[in-house]
Amino acid sequence: MSARIEPVPSTDHSRVFVHIGTHKTGTTSFQKWLNSNESILIKRFGLGVYHGGFPNNRELGLACANTDRLLPVRQIPQWSDSLWRDHVRDLARIQMNREFESIIVSSEALSFLRTPEEIQRVRDLFVDRQVTILLTLRQPTEFLASWARHLARGKYELSDNPESFAYVEPDSWLARYDDLIAAYSQVFGSDNVLTVDYEAANAEFGSVIPALMQHVVDDVSRLPDWRAYRFNTTRQFESARRLNGRILRRIKRLLTRG
Repeated sequence: MSARIEPVPSTDHSRVFVHIGTHKTGTTSFQKWLNSNESILIKRFGLGVYHGGFPNNRELGLACANTDRLLPVRQIPQWSDSLWRDHVRDLARIQMNREFESIIVSSEALSFLRTPEEIQRVRDLFVDRQVTILLTLRQPTEFLASWARHLARGKYELSDNPESFAYVEPDSWLARYDDLIAAYSQVFGSDNVLTVDYEAANAEFGSVIPALMQHVVDDVSRLPDWRAYRFNTTRQFESARRLNGRILRRIKRLLTRG
């Protein structure tokens, strides 16, 4: 049994809100909303937005993961290199030195982490900060189905290896939410790990954005509008697929007539 790791203490430094996903729970919409509205968030709430090396800050999760993990590392073949990991940590320190009352970080790749040593590396990115973990959870069957469709669109083959990120059977480790919550709670303290129900948030707000931000700011009515931010939804992909099909059929008819 591993030794208990004490939670991050409160300090006078900036408070950090770390949104770790999970995947397929409106994370792209949330990230685009944060980036588009950072100037307003700073002015109204003193809240800065973390800017990493990739649009979804996925390098944070990869830099903290054990190097034997079977994770999606396309376009980042150097993810296990110690120098690259040092560079990610250096960037995190630069971001943490920005002068804001608080900072929000969103990286769903952090939801891949499960072991104490992996999550200790996350803690080390935000040393001496009071950290709150924000986690959105979706009904497991719906999540795994959506994740399988996401992998297919990305040209990833599904795996029969239970340790793989592409294993989407009902017993997939990706949907073991209790393990995820317990792992982050061990390092950051259970009071600092907050969850949002994806289905309930959409039923109440039509979006996870205000459901997440109610844990960050004191008045969600002062948030920039979030209603236009819905990206990477199943409906969007299905609409695009049908449109592409109609275009291809039209081209085929034109070629036939010629």
